[in-house]
Amino acid sequence: MSDLFWLFAIFAICIWFWQLRKQNERAQVLIEQRCQELELQLVSVARDHICFKLGERFLEQTFVFEFSSDSENCYQGYLRLSGQYKYHFDIPPYRMI
Repeated sequence: MSDLFWLFAIFAICIWFWQLRKQNERAQVLIEQRCQELELQLVSVARDHICFKLGERFLEQTFVFEFSSDSENCYQGYLRLSGQYKYHFDIPPYRMI
């Protein structure tokens, strides 16, 4: 019985890690697309926090990204990604050239 428990625990950790990687890759693509749409230069992307919820979108992550509009100033935006398809951007006002 103990062996079965440890096997299930290792399997669950692998699935969790795999889902995190999928979300990280999806977030990177979404942020790059949004920056291209708004004609911004992407500086960096980092995960801010992870939240577990019950339901079909059980894994919610928040990413913080830095961008520049004029190569002088740097701004921080946020992406909240729930599951793979539900997302919300929070982009502050920035200087346009």
